[in-house]
Amino acid sequence: MTVDTEKFRLRAFLEAMAEDGEVEVVDEQTPLSTIAARLEGNTHATWFHKAGPEGQELAGNVMGSRRRLAKSLGVPEPELLSEVTTRLRAPKEPVEIDAAQAPVQTVVLRDGDADLTTLPVHLQHGEDGAPYISATLDFSLDHRTGHTNVGMRRLMLRGRQDAGIDLNAPSDLRVMYANSLECGTQLPIAFAVGFHPADAIAALSMTSPMNELALIGAVRNEPVPVVKCVTNNLRVPADAEYIIEGYIDAEGWNQPEGPYGEYVGYYGRLKQNPIFHLTAITHREDAVFQTATIGGRNMATTDTAQLCALRSEQAIWMSLENAVREPVSVYCPPATGGMYNARISINQRMPGEARNAIAAALSSTADTKHVF
Repeated sequence: MTVDTEKFRLRAFLEAMAEDGEVEVVDEQTPLSTIAARLEGNTHATWFHKAGPEGQELAGNVMGSRRRLAKSLGVPEPELLSEVTTRLRAPKEPVEIDAAQAPVQTVVLRDGDADLTTLPVHLQHGEDGAPYISATLDFSLDHRTGHTNVGMRRLMLRGRQDAGIDLNAPSDLRVMYANSLECGTQLPIAFAVGFHPADAIAALSMTSPMNELALIGAVRNEPVPVVKCVTNNLRVPADAEYIIEGYIDAEGWNQPEGPYGEYVGYYGRLKQNPIFHLTAITHREDAVFQTATIGGRNMATTDTAQLCALRSEQAIWMSLENAVREPVSVYCPPATGGMYNARISINQRMPGEARNAIAAALSSTADTKHVF
């Protein structure tokens, strides 16, 4: 079977969006200390060709508009929610390929050669506890079900091969880690950095337990090519830009992580979290690193607010389908973080359906607090 490992790579999406005027390209050398200010409130994605002292490629705010999310799926903006909902109902199992066919393993750095501080990681908010790798998809294996779990969470740099990881609740990964602690074992994990927006949409979508690589395939509308990691048995997207491999140690929630400028626009407190230990970094020859915009004064133009808004809308819509006869539209304003406020339109067929719609939204898997 021939597998296209270029169709859903980040670089291809950036090139297409640059032609559409959606990407600001920065050719000059850009210090990492100025990246956050350049991204703050920017309605465009930004592609730095020479970021940091090594002059690496770095893309930010790629998913910071609903228009770009719609373009990533090839649909008009008004059809984004319905398209995502339709695709999520048709999972597509991944296709495994050999390492020799996997672009993300063109360059392999392991043991002492793998170093988190060589990546173009920048301080995102002035009071953050450290620079963070903010745009990641994490892959782990649930040994109870045999399913690959996919999520999105940040890594706080602590050194060349150590990072803090926020195992927030509720999350499947937190449960999996708690189970590994009961056995006194480490939890292997891998992070993709530099991924297509379709993959992020899938990672944030709530669903019943399943192989979530198949959920990425659903949103892509074709199977994901995966490859075995070089230092563990996890399968990860072979068409990513970077893969960061390692494990979460078995010491528990015992190290400080944070504070961090959160997606709702204020700082999260200093937490106690586990430590991630690096075992390998693999990447494409011409890899593009990725950073996500989170919080700040202009939340509506951030990656997290746009993704959270779409995820919340999708969760509410699926709940509405069983609660009212004719739901029309759902909108979650990204300016408020995309999660807590929902506006619903229905064609009311009988008295009381508006109340049903409100109850459905509040009981859905969206973290809704206010329904209009």
